[in-house]
Amino acid sequence: MDLAKQTAFVEHVRERGGAKAQVAVTLEQFFEGNDCEWCIAPNRPDDLPLEAVRRVLLELREHPEVVDVRVELDVLEFAEFPDDEWPYASGVAVITTLPPQEVDALTAAADTEPSGGPAASAEWLVDAPTVPDGHHYVGVWWD
Repeated sequence: MDLAKQTAFVEHVRERGGAKAQVAVTLEQFFEGNDCEWCIAPNRPDDLPLEAVRRVLLELREHPEVVDVRVELDVLEFAEFPDDEWPYASGVAVITTLPPQEVDALTAAADTEPSGGPAASAEWLVDAPTVPDGHHYVGVWWD
């Protein structure tokens, strides 16, 4: 765990209201310096490491019909984060023209649950990604 990045990340999320609301962050913000295996998709199989989840999400973002992928952080659970903890996320916001079933197929290698959506926006998220005309939000989740 890169403790300087962890501290900076937690401070950023706190400044954005993360102690009381869900904050959306970029994949880079979430994964850089983060080696906390249980911070996202904690019930995934033991042979599916955090790096594999990261790779699936980065590949999804590169899909020509995907505009953005943001990590949806849960409300911050600690006043001070232990050295081995990273803010938890139970899902990601995908901004796309793809139907949810196609997003599910593209994220199956990360052991995701059936996604939610489509929806016109993700207004409940602080720093929610913009949804351009002709696109929608699909929520990808882990149990």
